[in-house]
Amino acid sequence: MPETGRREPGAPANVPAARPADDPRPSAPPELDYNGRRHRRAMDDATLWDMARRIPTALAQTARLAWSVDRRMTATILVCQVLSGLGTAVMLTAVSRALPHLTASDARTGLTQAWPALTVAVAAMATGSGMWILADWATRRLNPKIASAADLTLVDLHMKAELSAYDTEGFTDRSQAAEIGAMRAVDLADDAKTLTGGFVQLVSAATVLTSLHPLLLGVLVLSVLPRGLGGVIAARIDYRVHDRTISARNVRGMMRWWLTTSELADELRANTMRPYLQSWYRAMCDRVEGRELEGARPYLLVTLLAASLSGLFTLGMWVSLAALAVSGAMSTAIAGTAIVASQTAGRALNSIVRYGAVMFHHGLYLSDYHTFIGEVRSSATARGTTRAPAPRRIRLCGAGFTYPGRDEPALHPVTLTLERGEIVALVGENGAGKSTLIRMITGLTVPTAGSVRWDDTDLATADAESAWRHVGLVPQKNGHWPLRVRENITLGQPREHGDEGVWDAAGRVGMTEALERLPDGLDTLLARSVWGGHELSGGQWQRLACARAMYREPAVLVLDEPTSEMDARGEHLIFRELRAMARDRITVVVTHRLDNVRMADRVIVLDQGRVREQGTFDDLVATEGSLLGELYALAQDR
Repeated sequence: MPETGRREPGAPANVPAARPADDPRPSAPPELDYNGRRHRRAMDDATLWDMARRIPTALAQTARLAWSVDRRMTATILVCQVLSGLGTAVMLTAVSRALPHLTASDARTGLTQAWPALTVAVAAMATGSGMWILADWATRRLNPKIASAADLTLVDLHMKAELSAYDTEGFTDRSQAAEIGAMRAVDLADDAKTLTGGFVQLVSAATVLTSLHPLLLGVLVLSVLPRGLGGVIAARIDYRVHDRTISARNVRGMMRWWLTTSELADELRANTMRPYLQSWYRAMCDRVEGRELEGARPYLLVTLLAASLSGLFTLGMWVSLAALAVSGAMSTAIAGTAIVASQTAGRALNSIVRYGAVMFHHGLYLSDYHTFIGEVRSSATARGTTRAPAPRRIRLCGAGFTYPGRDEPALHPVTLTLERGEIVALVGENGAGKSTLIRMITGLTVPTAGSVRWDDTDLATADAESAWRHVGLVPQKNGHWPLRVRENITLGQPREHGDEGVWDAAGRVGMTEALERLPDGLDTLLARSVWGGHELSGGQWQRLACARAMYREPAVLVLDEPTSEMDARGEHLIFRELRAMARDRITVVVTHRLDNVRMADRVIVLDQGRVREQGTFDDLVATEGSLLGELYALAQDR
C-alpha cells in the first residue's frame, strides 16, 4: 500500500496530512466514524447487570416471535431442552452410584454391581444427546420462518405506512435499526436455544452437585468463574474491534459495489480512476485488517489469564476433593462425580457467556424492531372504511400540508376543482409544492389543513386502497422492476384483457417494435445486471411506466415529468395519447418542458407553496408579470 503522509503537530485527528503538489501517490482515505449510530459502544458501556437484565427480555421477545410463527416447533425445542437437562442430571446421579462399585477391590464384582447404574447413565446421556439433536432439527425448521415473518412484517408495514411517516425526524435511522433486528432474526432461535440449553445444563450439574455435598457448589463456582469472566472480557474485546471497524467495513462495502457495477464501468475507465480507487480500496482493507490484528494480542492475553486462573482453581478443586476423599469426609465416588459435573458445567458456562453476549445485542435490536413496528402500525393508512368511487370531480377545499417537524407549510391552503375530461398542467420551480399537491390529489397524503374530496367522499375518511385503485401514477423516479415485460406493464392490476391489453398499452407509448425485438417478447426478463435478462434505455423505461399507468385505465391519471428521458418522437406520442384519452378521466401533468404545457386545458402555476396563477397557457403567457410567461421566456432563450 502506498505510504501515507504524516500528520503535522496540531493537525486535527482523523484527517490525513496534506501531500506535496508533486507527490503522485494518492492520499489515504480519511477516518470515518458514524458516531450517531444507535447502540454504539453498547457492549463496552453495559455493566454485567445491564447484560443480565437485557438477556431475559431478548429471550422473551424471541419466544413470542417463535410461538407466533410455529407453535409446534417452539414447543418441541422447549421440551427437548428440559429433557436434555434431565438427562444430564440422571447421568451424573447414575455415575455417582456406579463409581463406588467401580473402585471396589474386586473389579469383576464391582463391574457387575455397577452395570445397572452405568446402563442408566449411558441411556440418559444418549437421551440427552438425542433431545439436543431433535431441538437442533426443530430450530433449523423454525429459524427461516422467524426470519421470513420478521422481514415480511417490516416490508408490509413500510408499504402501508403513511408517506408522511417517511418525513418524520429519524425515520430512516429507526428503520435501519429495525432492519438489523429483522436480519438477526435469521439466527435468533438457534442462539436462544444454545443459550437456554447452557443454562439448563449448568442448573442440572449444579443441582446434582448440591445434592451430593453442599460444599461442591462452591467448588464448582470457583472452577468456572474465571472462565466465565474471561469470556465476558474476551467478548468485549471482540465487540470493540467490531465497533472500531464497522464504519470502514460499511464504506468499503459500498465502494466495492461502485467499483464492480457495470453502471460506473465507463466512467471509471475513461477517466482513469482505477489506480486511485484501487489504492483507496487497498488502504481500507489494510485499515480493517490492522485493527483486527490489534485486538488479537489483548484477546490472547485475556484468554490465557482466564485459562490459567481456571486451571489453577480446577487444580485446587481436585486437590480439595482428593483431601476430602482421603480424610473420609467425602467418598471417592462423589469426588469423581464432582469432576465430571464440573466439566459439564464448564462447557455450559462457555455457551452461556458466548451466546449471552449475542443475545444482549439481539435484545437491543429486537427492541428497535418491535418499537419501530409499533410506530409504523400506528401510522399505517387506516383512515376509514368508506369506499372511494371513481371521481368525476376532485375538490380541494382549503387543503394544505405541513411536513412533520416543519414550521412552514410545503403547500399553503389551496382551493381548486378538477373536472373529468380536463387536462391540468402543474408548473413551478423546484420546491414550489407540485409533488405535495399531487400526493393530496391522489390520496397518497391526507392534508394537514382543509380537505380533499372525490365527489362527495372525503379522502381522509376513505379506505386508501379503494381510492388508489382508481389512480394511475407515473412518478419522476419510476421503478425498473426486475420482472418480465408483461408484469412490468400489468403490475398492480389484474390482467382482464390478456396479452391483447398489454400490447395495446405498449402501442400507445410506441413500444411495440422495441418489445417485439426482445428475445422472449413479453416474457423477457428486464434485469440483465442481476439475472442475465435484458435491459432497457432510460427513455424506454419511461415509456413502459406510462404504459403501466395507461393499462390501468384510471379515473385519475397523474404524470410527473413523464418524458424527461424520451426523444422528441416519444414525447410527442405520449402527449398526443394523453389528449386522445382525456375525456374519460382527470389528467394532471407536471413538466418543466413548457412547450408541452400548451396541450393542457388549464395551467396551475405554483410558487413557494401557493397557487400564484391559473388559466390557459396562451392567456397566462400574455399576461404582464406572469410567472409562467417569465419561465417560458427563459426557456426560449436557452
